[in-house]
Amino acid sequence: MTELSQFSDLARTTYNLDMQKWKERGGRIVGYFCPNVPEEIILAAGMLPYRLRAPESRDTTEADRYTTYLNCTYCRHTVDEALLGKYNFLDGFVGTNGCDQMRRVSDIFRAVAFREPAKSGKFFLEYVGAPRVPFDEVSLRYYREELERLKKSLEVHFEVEITAGKLEAAIAQTNESRRLLHDLYERRKAKEPPVSGAEALGITVAYTAMPKETFNQKLKALLAGLNGRVAVPKYRKRLFLYGSELDDPEWVKIIEDQGGLVVADGLCFGARMFWDLVDESLKPMEALAKRYHERWSCPRMVDRERRQARIAEIVRDWKADGIVGERIVFCQLWGSEKVMTNLEAKETGIPTLWLEREYLLGGTGQTKTRVQAFLESME
Repeated sequence: MTELSQFSDLARTTYNLDMQKWKERGGRIVGYFCPNVPEEIILAAGMLPYRLRAPESRDTTEADRYTTYLNCTYCRHTVDEALLGKYNFLDGFVGTNGCDQMRRVSDIFRAVAFREPAKSGKFFLEYVGAPRVPFDEVSLRYYREELERLKKSLEVHFEVEITAGKLEAAIAQTNESRRLLHDLYERRKAKEPPVSGAEALGITVAYTAMPKETFNQKLKALLAGLNGRVAVPKYRKRLFLYGSELDDPEWVKIIEDQGGLVVADGLCFGARMFWDLVDESLKPMEALAKRYHERWSCPRMVDRERRQARIAEIVRDWKADGIVGERIVFCQLWGSEKVMTNLEAKETGIPTLWLEREYLLGGTGQTKTRVQAFLESME
């Protein structure tokens, strides 16, 4: 489908045509790493929020001067791209403490990669501290203060005013994107889903790299044309994909080529990114702080029981036969989640397989073999 290829093509590139058109119209782009940075605040400032990836990177030669082999390759490749000037289309960057390695990347961006343009006032640099305990009033208040500081910094640097009305409009537009993505995922409950897991990831990755209005229009057109489509006519088992940073649909396709159809996921470039809506009945900044602080969390949050309950709910509702977990090598947070998920799998009886991977696609032969064996064990 042409509509699907429009999304998948965006997932393969760092800088795309939609972003280029945005810049040509005088628009500004502000990058961020982690969903702990509310994109609505950037939108309300009139900027395009862009989540950093490195799909065109091939090595980490430059980054290795500032990082070690013990750093995850997602962080190393994004640092390398920044040092090579591949993010020169950015007008700013907002870091956060999604994990210690991500926090260190923010330090390198500030001290090296974007030091000179930031020093001259041509580049916006900010940092948002995100607490780790959800449903806690002290933590929520601190996070709200961090978001207010981000809002003020954007206003001062770019000489704009972020009004309540602009925030409400940004929230409404982003919630529309989330509802459309929910519609897409609901259709994957079907016995013969209209989109594969790889195709769905291509769509959610594209969401992070194009104007929301354009994304919503294209996704509406795609959804209208999905009736009667069968993405994978024959498959062996239905799978729930869970794990660390993953923005490469080709990795998911390897699993699906072995007969394991991914019908749902718990990825930070996938469902965890859009699952929870912002409450539009609350004051905008209050609503944003609450939504992002209490959203479907990753292992950085002290929220294990709620994560497990959501996984069990989705596995049940999407009729998944098993769980495939993926972890980038040296990701400490997802190392602990892997252990806990395996322990819970023994109690629940849900077949579970965890795969280690690097940021760039590799080791495909081993991945194929392990997935094949896992699928056979369920037959």
